Amino acid sequence: MGTPLFFPGWKVVAGSGIGIGFGSAVFFAAGFALLSGAIGRQFGWTQPQLAGAATLYLLAQTVMFPVCGWLLDRWGSRRIATASIALFGASLLILSQIGNSLTQFYLAFVLIGLVSAGTNVISYARAISLWFDRKRGLALGIAASAQALGAFSIPIVMQALIAQSGWPTAVLVLAAFELLICLPLVALLVLDSPAPYGLLPDGGEALPERPAPQAPAVQLRMAAVVRTATFWKLAIGFALMGASLYAIITNVAYVLTQLGGRSLAEVALIQAFAGVAVLVGRIGFGLMLDRLHAPVVAIIALAFSAVCFLVYGTSASFAVLLVGGIIGGLAIGGESDLLPYLAGRYFGTEAVSKVFGWFLFAFFLGGAVAPVVFAWALAAYPGSGAPLYALAALQIVPALLFLSLGRYREASAPSVGGIDGKPVADVAGA
Repeated sequence: MGTPLFFPGWKVVAGSGIGIGFGSAVFFAAGFALLSGAIGRQFGWTQPQLAGAATLYLLAQTVMFPVCGWLLDRWGSRRIATASIALFGASLLILSQIGNSLTQFYLAFVLIGLVSAGTNVISYARAISLWFDRKRGLALGIAASAQALGAFSIPIVMQALIAQSGWPTAVLVLAAFELLICLPLVALLVLDSPAPYGLLPDGGEALPERPAPQAPAVQLRMAAVVRTATFWKLAIGFALMGASLYAIITNVAYVLTQLGGRSLAEVALIQAFAGVAVLVGRIGFGLMLDRLHAPVVAIIALAFSAVCFLVYGTSASFAVLLVGGIIGGLAIGGESDLLPYLAGRYFGTEAVSKVFGWFLFAFFLGGAVAPVVFAWALAAYPGSGAPLYALAALQIVPALLFLSLGRYREASAPSVGGIDGKPVADVAGA
């Protein structure tokens, strides 16, 4: 069989982008405020009551990421992604039918969190990692950048539907889109591995007379993985990155209005430019991951975050704050690419989903705690940039953790490389 003119791995990237772009994380980030606001107005619920659903959703999804990772390494990206999309669509149908019951509202969002973890990046990282090696960072960045499509379209369409036909119709339309558009496209385009098609990662052809050298197929047990220093360095680093991200994005309006003296319209403009920068950052940092050692790229992203925090804490100039927001957006794009990439490079594609699931757990656990802690610090030091300076200084900790990482597991022979300087066999399950 001749080498195909078009490498099918890019179809996997396209299908992954469709799934990621309209996954539950994007639905929550782009649509929850509009949807909950409409529901609250109809039933007379307060903002704290509505926010309770957000907390329950985030906790449920955080707990499910490790479970989803285990299922992905057992059953593959395509099965888990399509099953999760189907269940996500069904849970949206249930949400559309709730009555004037806060308990039903909460249970609906708990259900969405429990069944929809597989609609997000975690489901597609394994397939992309198997289809790409030299271009893995770029492929992950392009697929994840599709979140911008959902983030742009969901609030516009949802608000129009809510205004015209009410929030239940908006939810039903989103459910139909998931089931009738996303589900079949992901099922058609997302292929688990190039091996059944006689291909190697990045488009090479596996010829019987010239088999390509491959790393030993070692299945890593999580019990062995979590005993390595590498895992804990990465998990702690990602937890601090998640804490930093959610500390600032949940309190950015307060920071820019109270410390920066900007109007809400100016804050919205800064955030809009930051959103575009996230898209650029995903692709740009993805390209860097294919050319530089990933810990170096991580340190660059952390440096960008620190600069953003320092700008927010020291400047009242709109132009300077706008530049700070753009730098912060670039950092977010880079940090998002790092989780699946480092999981695959340090622990191999055999265990990428399980490890990535636990990294997501750490990332969102940090994100769940930080907003309240940072808000308390802002209240304790009113009018002061001290909390932002502290947040900038905090980036030193994950930077040092990443700096201490060694070579990739995949890049070395088992007798030389492995994890934490040990042969791969020493950290494999029996």
